[in-house]
Amino acid sequence: MANSTRSADGDSNESPLTRRRWLALCSGAAMAGLAGCGANPDDPNATLSSESTGSEGGSNSNAVTTELHMRAPVSWTPSDSNVNPFSTQGDIEYWMEYMWWESPSYPNAVGEPIYWLAKDISVQGGGCEVLITLDENHTWWDGSPVTAKDYHTTQLITDYKEYGGPDETDDGWEVVDKYKIKNVLSGPANPAVKKVDYYTPVAKHDYYKSWLEKFEDASGEQAIKGVAKELNDHTVTLKDLTDKGLGCGLWKPAQLSPTNAVHEKYQDHPRADWTNLETFNWHLLSEKQKAIQALNTGKLDFGDKLTDQARTNDQTEVFSRFGMSGVPKLTMNWNNEHLARRPVRRAIAYLIDSEEVVKVIKSAHGIKYNSRKTVFGMSSSLISDWVSDGFVDKLIDYGSTSKPEKAASVLKKAGYSKNGGVWVGPNGSKVSGLTYLTPPWNIYKSVGKYFSSKLDEFGFKNNLVVPSGSGFYKRWDETYDFDLCNWFTTGSHPAYAYSTVEVSGLGNYDEIAVAMEKTEGCTVNRTEPELDQPTSEKLQHPIRPKFPKQIGQKSLNSGAGQTLYPLKWHKIMLQTQDTQEVKQLTEKLAWYVNWQVPHVGFYDEVKVYWGNTNKFDFPSLKADDHPHAEETKAEHRTTAMEFLMKGHISAKTK
Repeated sequence: MANSTRSADGDSNESPLTRRRWLALCSGAAMAGLAGCGANPDDPNATLSSESTGSEGGSNSNAVTTELHMRAPVSWTPSDSNVNPFSTQGDIEYWMEYMWWESPSYPNAVGEPIYWLAKDISVQGGGCEVLITLDENHTWWDGSPVTAKDYHTTQLITDYKEYGGPDETDDGWEVVDKYKIKNVLSGPANPAVKKVDYYTPVAKHDYYKSWLEKFEDASGEQAIKGVAKELNDHTVTLKDLTDKGLGCGLWKPAQLSPTNAVHEKYQDHPRADWTNLETFNWHLLSEKQKAIQALNTGKLDFGDKLTDQARTNDQTEVFSRFGMSGVPKLTMNWNNEHLARRPVRRAIAYLIDSEEVVKVIKSAHGIKYNSRKTVFGMSSSLISDWVSDGFVDKLIDYGSTSKPEKAASVLKKAGYSKNGGVWVGPNGSKVSGLTYLTPPWNIYKSVGKYFSSKLDEFGFKNNLVVPSGSGFYKRWDETYDFDLCNWFTTGSHPAYAYSTVEVSGLGNYDEIAVAMEKTEGCTVNRTEPELDQPTSEKLQHPIRPKFPKQIGQKSLNSGAGQTLYPLKWHKIMLQTQDTQEVKQLTEKLAWYVNWQVPHVGFYDEVKVYWGNTNKFDFPSLKADDHPHAEETKAEHRTTAMEFLMKGHISAKTK
């Protein structure tokens, strides 16, 4: 699932986890459409469009205002950005691009599909074909229609750039007619997963067809890589985006300055009449104190940061709050002799005080998250939809508060003793000098400082390391130079929460597995892949360990366990048409994580939106808040505030 940066207060000066960086970390992801923003660097106040906004898009004759002001909480220099959707050289966060482009679909916080460019997505042919029907009312900013050919070109260029060409991928793309495109799959797809998998913003065929021709004319792997590099280096400015009609979103950039990015409504967008707003001003306020000042002086109408300040402001109030799929967690590297022992990991699980972590974040950042009861590898809001009643209560209860006495008991049973305030293992090795790595995101730094000291007090001596953004990614993704690391688990479906292709899921296991043979016909692949080695390369997780059959059993009796098959089970969850089978596998994987403790979640992320409810009508989770709520209610539970700019906000009328 697409996610925003982890710096939830948005005030870090470090580079955020952009969608481009996410792609670099998740090499198997086939996502394109990456966007930035550019303008004429010689004119920082450039007017990018001379078109009149008019008032055709929705009745605004009695509106109290036609403008909305919001904060862009990122360190962003529009004139230095690149809006080439196939370039990795922009500085935007992934959610920014969804204002300027449309994707066929997008998952909301609980995995439900949001349809934007698509009118319908249906899984057919026994699960091996997906028919995407586009909404015929979408047009590019030059007035030409957005068609299946545009999306087809986007996908083919992505195949060349990411994989070396369509022949090197398992899937195929066919244009059925002007507004229908078929995705032919190598195996069946679980509809609940696949319908939200088409979140790549579409690129314009007329502009990028020359690049597709270059790829098709390239002879050999090196030639294709050369075209890919040339495309990656190609610059598209924000002026190009507007002048050449390369965007198709509801909000069209109009003016830029170093402190404000003004957007005007694209009047021919199919949702233009959903809102009476004509303009929104995107104030570039990366510094927290300046943003607080702007909020206190009434210059901000809407946002998802500075929640405490918004609650105490006379002009704003919280209008929506809901649980998300993100679970920031402590990842443990089993290359360390102590962390490779389950009792040590369980001791850490008992030590984590989720309720206190939530209080620390609330005090330091003004954001109220939800505490976690125990370890199971998914968000609390998500697991309730995928396990049977009472399942969580059967798991090992590590608790939402710290239990140092249980942690000590677990260690002593494993042969550990305490000497001079430091725990010592059965072979005399001290639990000291642990490298505790955290990314330079404000909330994660606060959690790191808090829990590092708690580990020290308990007798697990550690050194907290907070490198720069690039320094963190090198240690996290290349050298593995850490013992503990603050990272996150995310996933709007169990198949993503327990993914085998990334450490943000169950673990990165695919890299050491022999490719699974394809099954004949459109049938679920239930084979057990061969392994090149018994453990993962990165964190030394065992791939096929034994774990108890009985949920809640703390020790494994000889010969009484069951075997974990993460790659096989993950493939089944991605392919099966049987919801009940997904639930059964979810329980197995949740129990394994609870028993093995490869990582421990600190808290459940929560999304909060606030706004000036005296001047504006905002959406909530209710289904009757506006005329289009029933067909788009999934959009009311989204994870980036720009998604709510797709016509759901209007000014009050006099």
